Amino acid sequence: MASLGQELKRERELRGISLREIADSTRISLRFLQALEEDRLDVIPGAFFIRAILRSYARSIGIDEHQVLNKYQEIYTFEEQLQYGESPERPMPRRRHRPPLFSRKSVRIAGLTVAVIGLGLVLLYFLLLSPEKKQPVPAKTTQPVAQVEVPKPIPPPEPEPVVEEIKGLRLEMTFIEETWIHVYADGQSVWDGTKNRGESLEVRAEREVRLNIGNAGGSDLTINGQKAKPFGPSGAVRLDILITPENYHDFLDAGQEKTG
Repeated sequence: MASLGQELKRERELRGISLREIADSTRISLRFLQALEEDRLDVIPGAFFIRAILRSYARSIGIDEHQVLNKYQEIYTFEEQLQYGESPERPMPRRRHRPPLFSRKSVRIAGLTVAVIGLGLVLLYFLLLSPEKKQPVPAKTTQPVAQVEVPKPIPPPEPEPVVEEIKGLRLEMTFIEETWIHVYADGQSVWDGTKNRGESLEVRAEREVRLNIGNAGGSDLTINGQKAKPFGPSGAVRLDILITPENYHDFLDAGQEKTG
């Protein structure tokens, strides 16, 4: 029985479509497409991106994407059963009964002993160590001293913040979830890979920034120093996003002031 990758490759070759044509039309890395046809899914970063590639691949060669996704889910479920067995639930180990460290009788004896010792210490304190009562010392009266208000020095004015002049585009991304992303600056590929949570990426361009992203809501964004809204919901795939100096205001958060 042919594997999922072999079936996809056969359907693609029957239609006379090359992997390069699919990579150019979907903006998906060629090495991910090769890994898909060779059933090396461990190379692709994350299950959500595997499904996104399968969906885009199926659309590119003109086959039913739902049938492809259903077959992938069957294979994924079958591999989980092989790894963990038919019943994923494992019996919890029985706890051995341990005898109490102290019996009730020993606890009562210990409590009585502590009470007797405490009572003896209190009696000893009052009989032998009680401090003598001291005569109160009259407080000294002092004449009030006139207070003179000293004028506070006027702080110097704070310098105005220096605003960095930004030419072209500056896209800053701080990732809050694992995200695959491929970024082009002025037509040149500047990043193609996966960013983990806590990592960041800065891209500068003069004319345009174009990107494909496998987790549209996986990062916090600023464009030219202004907060931008996410490219989409978490887990969504967005392809061929184009940002230019003329349209970048469309990507800003609604609360940001649009400046030229």
